[in-house]
Amino acid sequence: MTTITFRDTKTSSIESHLHLADYARKLVHAWHQWQAARDIESMPLDVRKDIGWPSADAADERKAM
Repeated sequence: MTTITFRDTKTSSIESHLHLADYARKLVHAWHQWQAARDIESMPLDVRKDIGWPSADAADERKAM
């Protein structure tokens, strides 16, 4: 015997927009972090040492943020 059920999983358009806005906010935050790390990496070594930025060989696989 087979039982077929219907689940209404359709989210409202407001919920859909909220999820999209949350995803966009996370993307923008990640982009700003990447830009900040790129700007710091472009500074001279002595300036990076003065502000306590880890050197590339001292850090793990990813830069400390």
